[in-house]
Amino acid sequence: MNLILCPLHSAARRWGDAIAVCGPEGSLSYEALDGRVTALAHHLAGQGLQAGDHIGYLGQNRLEAILLLYAAMRLGAVFAPLSPRFPEAQRDQLIRELDIQWCWSEGELPEGVRALSVTSASEAQRWQVDLDRPLTLILTSGSSGHPKAAMHGLAQHIAAAEGSHDQTPLNRGDRWLLSLPLFHIGGLAILFRCLSCGATAVLPGHQDLASNLRQQRITHLSLVATQLVRLLERDDADEVMRSITTLLLGGGAIPASLLERLKPYPIKVLTSYGMTEMGSQITTGPANDQGLSGYPLAGRQVRLNEGLIEVRGDCRFLGYYANGTLTRPFDHEGWFATRDLGQFVGEQLKVLGRADNMFVSGGENVQPEAIESVLKRCEGVEEAIIIPVEDEVFGHLPVAVVKGAWQPEQWEKRVLKKLPRFMRPRRYLPWPEALNQTGLKVSRKAIAEYVHQQG
Repeated sequence: MNLILCPLHSAARRWGDAIAVCGPEGSLSYEALDGRVTALAHHLAGQGLQAGDHIGYLGQNRLEAILLLYAAMRLGAVFAPLSPRFPEAQRDQLIRELDIQWCWSEGELPEGVRALSVTSASEAQRWQVDLDRPLTLILTSGSSGHPKAAMHGLAQHIAAAEGSHDQTPLNRGDRWLLSLPLFHIGGLAILFRCLSCGATAVLPGHQDLASNLRQQRITHLSLVATQLVRLLERDDADEVMRSITTLLLGGGAIPASLLERLKPYPIKVLTSYGMTEMGSQITTGPANDQGLSGYPLAGRQVRLNEGLIEVRGDCRFLGYYANGTLTRPFDHEGWFATRDLGQFVGEQLKVLGRADNMFVSGGENVQPEAIESVLKRCEGVEEAIIIPVEDEVFGHLPVAVVKGAWQPEQWEKRVLKKLPRFMRPRRYLPWPEALNQTGLKVSRKAIAEYVHQQG
């Protein structure tokens, strides 16, 4: 065991009256949050929840999720948030795979899973927690198939948060909007970043993003480029962006036109490369339109093995959990092979795409992300995905699915100017509204199904 004083209790002693969490139902200081979590931990223990038990959470970003995460940390349990949008069959399968015995849910639960309630009684107590004990199960994006459950301990989450501050300063009084779901590593990581320095995690209300930014005086924000474009197109963009000091952009290439539109604002704009398995961020650096993902953060190591990105560090996950078994996919030196292709440009990492996404067309290797990067730099393009379709002559041909102002002739000219002719999309399809993304990554599987339905 590697015992430390509970980080939340430490934060309460250091920043007692600083706001830890705020949202539509009000605010909680670090001291008040510590008291609520203490009470909940006693309540759950009284119901029979024990160290090592797995706690599920099926719901939107709410205070209950934050309370359950920190109560699990106190009790030595494992917190496993799941998307409430999963179909019932997939939800039930994941609950079985992840051995979830207890669950808080906005809806009904499958038979055999005990429902959790959140109480507000209070009882003071100092808590020690084990840094090395597993704390969370977070599903990978599953953009290419069935998601895996990555297990992290408290030590990994703390290391991820501390390394993040290397490029993304965060201080007491800063306010980071929980704009990403807590079942996504990008959302969960915000809680630990705030906890480590006395900042405020802001639960969004039911209003749109712009209203939350305007009303909650947000200083730090995680977005994809598409969301940022929509904010800047508003008539009240100056008012909406007024309080923001730091923007962390995900989702790939950033159009030069977007960076130009950000210049009038005194905002630190960052881009990053990260993944669930490394507790979110791996590299971070200044936003750019060259596809650079920044510098390796403190506590992370990055290397290339025949063009494939491999990573390790204090924030690296413990392994993949399923059906009672923890699989540790690391080599003898602790390196994790990401299956992402990359290269170093100076000291910065450039991610070229997923090795799994590459296909062969007429004997040539085609990396979809290379075409997507060119399309995303076209004026008016918000998102682009390349899908290979079978062809009797060439084996496969690229098809582009594009969101934005419809200008396929202009896209064609730019692709031919920037890329070899064999990488030219043979067809352009409009982005289906039903497949709008809710996180940082688009489901290539869903887009591929859409393309094949078009014939």
